[in-house]
Amino acid sequence: MLRLRPMTQDELDARLPVLQREYAEDELRSGRDTPETVHANVAALLERLLPEGASSPGQLLFSGVDEAGVVVGYIWLGLPTDERAQAWVYDVQVDEPFRRRGHGRALMLAAEDVLRSRGIGALGLNVFGHNPGARQLYESLGYEIKSLSMAKDLA
Repeated sequence: MLRLRPMTQDELDARLPVLQREYAEDELRSGRDTPETVHANVAALLERLLPEGASSPGQLLFSGVDEAGVVVGYIWLGLPTDERAQAWVYDVQVDEPFRRRGHGRALMLAAEDVLRSRGIGALGLNVFGHNPGARQLYESLGYEIKSLSMAKDLA
């Protein structure tokens, strides 16, 4: 059993450096950015999406709490906007000691329940091609590929 509770600013502050580092690594690995610009680009993106931290408008940040009251991970959702008709999963993370126990699935399902309760009928996400475990989880939850971007390194 897992429940979501609003993430505190202190929790977000503790998670942001890891999120920034891991997202920069993913951007580089996917070929979507360069070592010279990736860190500035990721910082700018996070500042744009989270200008007021954990209480930024249009963003829902939750900590996932297990039955013992322990925070096992988090999920970050963006609410629909004029540009995007569906909610969006910006990040979902299960902390290392709690992985492979179904918490990722539980975070996603709990987030879907939150969105349904708000009358939101669709949830989207991106998966980096080098993360087949995440793709497998999302497909097992009923997510379908809507578009697929491919590239070939010619170097």
